[in-house]
Amino acid sequence: MIELTSDWVKNRTAPGIIWDGHDKAPTGFGLRIHKSGTKSFFLNYRIEGKERRHTIGKWPTWTVQVARAEAKRLREEEIDRGHDPARDKREHRNAPTVQDLINRYIKEHLPTKTAKGEGRAKDEKKMLEEIGKLLGKDRKVADIDNVDAEAMHKSITDSGRPVRANRVAAVARKMFSLALRRRVNEDRPWRDATQGNPFRGLERNTEEARERFFSQNELAAISEALAKYPGVAADCVRLIMLTGCRPAEAMNAQWTEFDKEPGYWIKPSAHTKQRRVHKLPLSPPAIELVDRLRKKQKGEWVFPGDKPGKPLAALWHVWHFVRKETGLGQDARVYDLRHTFASVGAGGGLSLPIIGKLLGHTQSRTTQRYAHLADDPVREAAEKITNVITNAGKPGAPAVPIRGQS
Repeated sequence: MIELTSDWVKNRTAPGIIWDGHDKAPTGFGLRIHKSGTKSFFLNYRIEGKERRHTIGKWPTWTVQVARAEAKRLREEEIDRGHDPARDKREHRNAPTVQDLINRYIKEHLPTKTAKGEGRAKDEKKMLEEIGKLLGKDRKVADIDNVDAEAMHKSITDSGRPVRANRVAAVARKMFSLALRRRVNEDRPWRDATQGNPFRGLERNTEEARERFFSQNELAAISEALAKYPGVAADCVRLIMLTGCRPAEAMNAQWTEFDKEPGYWIKPSAHTKQRRVHKLPLSPPAIELVDRLRKKQKGEWVFPGDKPGKPLAALWHVWHFVRKETGLGQDARVYDLRHTFASVGAGGGLSLPIIGKLLGHTQSRTTQRYAHLADDPVREAAEKITNVITNAGKPGAPAVPIRGQS
């Protein structure tokens, strides 16, 4: 045992373990010189009846004085209180990384989003790839904090994609919520509950609601464009127009859903956003479309995809053609056909509960967004009455019969 000094450590080259004899050195503190010439400070201790060795750091990054002080701190603040720094260090070294969490998300959570179709799954994988790039795939899940979350959100926002930043943050939030749940056969979750979710409470960018309603002329132009496009994708868009369904519901439609009860589309809970069975009555044009498709389509899918045994995976190609043919702007989306379906119903005087049933909404507030459209017939009636009143007595004014008088 020898009192370690900076000069002694610097000049010593022979491999071996040297215990520190300094009067302020804690028991078990020493220096190890490897055959390679690397020198590192360590602390030996016993915990739960077993001897442990914790490496403090390499010389000269760690000086003798600083390493000795750290050894004393470890002994007094951790080891004597039952903590095992060597185990903690080992667990941190083997702790799950951001990439591990991404893989867990893909395995455990992504398959639950079947109602959103393969296109949504591909998009989420792109978001997961961006999350890994911005947070650092090799960083430990437990080391990510709210500052990292805010920096990631800001980076995407500053790239000119504020809405995308919100979407990526939402995926990251769900991803880190998995890290708070202990997996089977694991002793603890990947993040401690006291750490929480670093993406919870993140301030999102302001978004304006995107509600585009196609006019009758635009709907006619869309229909004409679809007639020019070959393949099942155009028919899939037609079904969306005629039923107001979500695009993913149409793309994943199976013949069994139309065979259960003639004249109805019985959407299974696995294919709907609200995870409930939705019974939708079909209009004559929709029934005619389904019957026409039934005569030419084989297999289980109403709209089979390019891969054998798989449904239609995307609609972007047909919609790109439609926008080019009709002159619709880039803001026009396939999903806007669903909004248009609802707007036509609201403008025609249908009640919001009825529209909600057609769309498969489970909460009235979801349908409430179309309330202002339902005012149009009322406004038209008010204008008619007002015209009669203001023109009363004027030449050519229509006569309004009074009930009970001839």
